[in-house]
Amino acid sequence: MSFIANKFPGVAPALVVDGCGNSVYAGVLGHHGEWKSQSISTGAPLEQLFPAVENALQEAELSVDGLGSFIYCQGPGSVLGLRLCAMAIETWRRLGVASRPCFAYNSLTLTAELLKKDRAPDEALLFADWKKGAWHAVEFKAGMADACHVMDDATLQAYGGQRFHLPQRKGWQAAPDGAVPLAYEPQRLHEVLFVDGLLRRTEGVELVTSSAAQFTKWVPERHRASS
Repeated sequence: MSFIANKFPGVAPALVVDGCGNSVYAGVLGHHGEWKSQSISTGAPLEQLFPAVENALQEAELSVDGLGSFIYCQGPGSVLGLRLCAMAIETWRRLGVASRPCFAYNSLTLTAELLKKDRAPDEALLFADWKKGAWHAVEFKAGMADACHVMDDATLQAYGGQRFHLPQRKGWQAAPDGAVPLAYEPQRLHEVLFVDGLLRRTEGVELVTSSAAQFTKWVPERHRASS
């Protein structure tokens, strides 16, 4: 079965960009949901995003004009990295590929699906730092992961089951003792593309807001410096 051909016909090849973690990731998915290319760059997102995308496109022997769609991480994660990816996608869309659809995924939801695939936890909590006293979280109940939501520090500390921690580029607080750290792995996106609800089609780029269940459309004017 081909994910791209059967679930989202006509959108391949798809450029995947993800700036939420400690590295900037770019890759191109082919018509059968396979990676045509991948590029991971460590360092500052401002310096690494476009070289990563250029490397991925060159390896796949494509230009931006030859893409069928954009797939991006909408967070939670590095605010700078997410905004740079949003800016890049919206720039490309305004330069002649506005008709290309956009599909978003949540970084914790992706990690939860990979965790379910690797370890199949029955009752567990996956969490990532948001701000002091608050966390983004996904809870497993009877082996099923719920939606990403905000959890306060007291609730996280009181949780009695197994806890998995997804470190962020910039953390505000230490994870509770005993939490198992996980690596963020956008390069494994293709392994869980069949999961219902992992990808969500968006009109333009939408990023996670302060409430993990809500999203806001990317509007470049909001982030321009005032003169």
